[in-house]
Amino acid sequence: MVLTEEKLKNLYKKEEFKQFILKKGTIMTPSARQFLIDKGIEILKDGAVVTNSKKAEVEEKKEIVEKIIEKPITPKYIGLAGESYFEKPEHMTQISGNILVNKTHERIIFRGKLDSLQAKWLVLQKEFESCENEKLNKDMESVTTFIKKMVLAEVLDIEFEEIKVLGESLDKIKEISHNPKKFFGMGHLFDISVKNSFIVLKLNEMRSISREAEISGVTAFSSERGIVEKREMLKALNRLSSVIYVMMLKGEKGEYGDR
Repeated sequence: MVLTEEKLKNLYKKEEFKQFILKKGTIMTPSARQFLIDKGIEILKDGAVVTNSKKAEVEEKKEIVEKIIEKPITPKYIGLAGESYFEKPEHMTQISGNILVNKTHERIIFRGKLDSLQAKWLVLQKEFESCENEKLNKDMESVTTFIKKMVLAEVLDIEFEEIKVLGESLDKIKEISHNPKKFFGMGHLFDISVKNSFIVLKLNEMRSISREAEISGVTAFSSERGIVEKREMLKALNRLSSVIYVMMLKGEKGEYGDR
């Protein structure tokens, strides 16, 4: 416990006293000690009166410094501006390590979008299991692994390392999504309607959600001055919508059944 001048003043205002017992382990600040000296109050430590001589005062200050150095009071969290927090406020959350930001921070909003994307994709994967199409289930699991890797990289604040998805590299996915005529013998799916299959419509819904996550990521990782961070994550987000679009093309082609 650190005994400050302010604490002593409050005690003295409530009830004046002539002696003050300094409990074991209590650290008295120099200003607190001076307050007692000025009021002529005896300091009792271990049952004995501590003299108010200059030598004793120097020893007391030395003891205070040594104890503070020995047991530094360090905050549990810090803010972006360097502010200290011993408890995490409800309106704040950890962005990295023990660094706190408001929950409205663009990076936290992005994490929420990514979390929502993953949750909805998993529900869809479960729903698609009823189609009993091995190729569809395999592709859904491939995308699930890809999304989980993005979520992990963001939460741990580490670089996203590219992996294959749908059995292809991210650059190959881009090529396929841009050339449906070459790879599927059909044009782009510009005119999506209720005439399309249930699988294609659900995948299209997830494609739009992935685009929302991508836009949120661009907002979080780029500044008005043109500085862009996490380029590998932004590439992965961009390719995710392409991956889902490729799945839509597969669905339209009939590779996932006729549901």
